[in-house]
Amino acid sequence: MPTAGSAGVAAAASTWGRRIAPLVTPERAVLLLVVLGAGLRLWNLEGLGDFDFDEVAAIWYARAGLLDIVADLAAAPFEHPPLYYLALHLWIGWFGESEPIARAFSIPFGLVLIPATYRLARCYVAAWPAVVAAVVVTTSPLLVFFSREARMYAPAALFAVLSLWLFERAMRSGRRRDWLGMAVCVAAGSYIDFTVAIALAAMVLALPWHWRRHRRRVLVFAAVGATTLAIPLPWLVLARGLHDSLPAFGTGDLTRGLLVEIGRVAWLDLLVGMEEVRSGRLSTAFALGAAALAVCGVAAVVIRRRGGLMIGFVASVVAFLALLLIFDKPYQPRYLLPAIPAIGVLVAAAFDAAPRVPLRRLAATGVALVVLVGPVAASRAYFTDYVRGDYRSITTTIESLARPGRPGIDQTKFRDAVVLAGPWQGWFWRHYFPDFLDKVDVWLLPDEVPPAVNYLEVEHKLGQAARNHNRVWVVLAGLEQADPRNLTETWLTRHLWQARSEVFRNGVLQLYMTHVYDFVKRKGQISINDDFEMAEMWFTGHRKDQGPREAGDGMRFSIRLAMPAPVDYDLRIRVWVEGPTGAVYSKEFHAQNFAGQRTSAWSPGEIHEVRTGLWIPADSPPGTYQTFMGFVGPEGEGLPMSGEFALRTYVGQKGLWLGRTVFVPPSLGEPGGAASS
Repeated sequence: MPTAGSAGVAAAASTWGRRIAPLVTPERAVLLLVVLGAGLRLWNLEGLGDFDFDEVAAIWYARAGLLDIVADLAAAPFEHPPLYYLALHLWIGWFGESEPIARAFSIPFGLVLIPATYRLARCYVAAWPAVVAAVVVTTSPLLVFFSREARMYAPAALFAVLSLWLFERAMRSGRRRDWLGMAVCVAAGSYIDFTVAIALAAMVLALPWHWRRHRRRVLVFAAVGATTLAIPLPWLVLARGLHDSLPAFGTGDLTRGLLVEIGRVAWLDLLVGMEEVRSGRLSTAFALGAAALAVCGVAAVVIRRRGGLMIGFVASVVAFLALLLIFDKPYQPRYLLPAIPAIGVLVAAAFDAAPRVPLRRLAATGVALVVLVGPVAASRAYFTDYVRGDYRSITTTIESLARPGRPGIDQTKFRDAVVLAGPWQGWFWRHYFPDFLDKVDVWLLPDEVPPAVNYLEVEHKLGQAARNHNRVWVVLAGLEQADPRNLTETWLTRHLWQARSEVFRNGVLQLYMTHVYDFVKRKGQISINDDFEMAEMWFTGHRKDQGPREAGDGMRFSIRLAMPAPVDYDLRIRVWVEGPTGAVYSKEFHAQNFAGQRTSAWSPGEIHEVRTGLWIPADSPPGTYQTFMGFVGPEGEGLPMSGEFALRTYVGQKGLWLGRTVFVPPSLGEPGGAASS
């Protein structure tokens, strides 16, 4: 039997609960979620790094005049409608086009999406479960990511949700203002992004749910929908680029293996963000829990026969993804973005349908807190170490190390060439290196995508760049679309000598040396661990009939190898130089032939030429450098060499002396750079 003391505590708790309840309302909770969402979207906005490919394209379109924006987009294949770019034009005109400012334009749309999802969920569930739907949108890693990107994906998601909400209201109330609001949102959304068609498809799929009770309103929707679809019709008719994109339909290969692979990663992308920002097992655990809640929500919708629009919307997103794959567009997590608010509503439906048992509210609150905190914890790397892009680092490296032209002399051989191998790199290049024409010569490979580059284009552009320049910088990015047959790298391997290679987020930067007029030949017969034989090689050595080399350049090595018998490991080669002050510059690389095959794939008896370059920084000490070469086995061990080479005899040594190379400081004061291989 309860004591007087315990009864007093219970009464006090009840009184406190009645007093606090009016203060903690669902609407105020949503407002707090908007504040939290703003914090997540503004956090470290300045530390996100450079623009990515699509963002640079958006800025360059938005820079033009309003009429030019429309004309440029209409002519561009696979481009979006103009409304977002027109709005971005005004934004950057008022506030500037730096990365944080341009990305901040998307944040308000991501924030308004939170209460919009809450209102959509209220069409199907009670107030507090609807708050859970807003929680999902607030902390969704994918939505946070694209709510701070200078692209139209957050606005498109917002207009899709508003369209669905107003559709549901119109089907229930029949009010003209709801029909009008839905039409405006669909029309505006269609000029932001074509994904508004997903919302329309979901509405059509939901019509059977309304036919018995609201047949007249279904007919009204058909009339309003047909009228609304006529609004984007001028763009669909006049956009030549859109017409040029249509032949790509059917070029994608929807194999079972591809679909399984996409399905394996897509559900994790949807629930806990992209792989690069996930946090291992924690991400998987949360994704499993969120997926279970969403499945329960689907069951609740089917049983209650309320909320079928959300199932139709998710199904339409999947169908849209399949359509893009048919167009041979590679899978990207952003294609799933529109489904997240619907997933939130389905999770809310699971909460709303939970059985009313003791401590139900406490358990629901605990799960809701996990839904709130889980995604942020699962994608915490995004808020700490993640960098969006770094193309500025690529252009800065080239600008600081490129050999300048010599005043009064023909520029061709005395300044560097740059080959941008990959789609649409010209956007990036012009944005982060606007005065490049004064410093380097640039080639685009290919000029546009599609189609992918062909052999004749590779041979013409790379051949001309190599003939006219001593050094060629190559930026490789997005070659899956631009060069799926690997023609560019194959040509470079066959004809040039790679002296530098650095991996950046937005691409791989390589430096190749071109001409061979400074080669010194070395001959002999060397056995390498009884597995390989070398009879001759060439390197950039010192000769009496030529002057010294300038630092800030590369040395070239061409090595001819053969195998008496097959080997089951990939041989590595190490080349290095030792300077007069003890400075050492070295490079270790896999031996591979012109076909890109490593030694484990070579055939016995064939002679293969292996090429590489070694970068010597501009600030290296001048003087005579001794040049060496060695070979490395599968466990990282130096392999013994025996025989006679360059008039020297070797018995089990692990390094060959090749000769001397003399370096002097750059004649034009080229900046220095750390060695890289």
